[in-house]
Amino acid sequence: MKFLIALLLALLAITATSAHYQCGKYACLPGHSCICDNGTYKCVYVCEELIITQAISESWVDGSKGPSVKVNVTAYNHTPHTIKDIVIATDAHLNAGQIWGAQLNGFLLNMASYVSIAPYQSYNFGYINIGDHAAHLWVQNIFITA
Repeated sequence: MKFLIALLLALLAITATSAHYQCGKYACLPGHSCICDNGTYKCVYVCEELIITQAISESWVDGSKGPSVKVNVTAYNHTPHTIKDIVIATDAHLNAGQIWGAQLNGFLLNMASYVSIAPYQSYNFGYINIGDHAAHLWVQNIFITA
């Protein structure tokens, strides 16, 4: 019985620690953003450096699948520095074939390695979501250069 309880506690500890992701020497909680600002890492709940806005440009009903929406996304650099290595997270089940300007990796939208956003400029990408609303998106990771 003690062995079973110890095993259960060990599995619980592994589950709790695997819910975090690495951010330099830190471990960010789910839903938080990892920001590397000129070599200094930090985890924040709200990323004010890269602002994500979404606009539904089209909507339709597709027979048995129900409603779908086409969403245009703008990632705006709100800093005086260039931002690169951009990863946007979502909790929606997006289809890799219905995303443009980003690559889907599970629940992460990776911008191509050549994508960098100059100070006070933006980058656009988009996707199609099943349902009548845009997916929940947040900044997972960014790298700010000096």
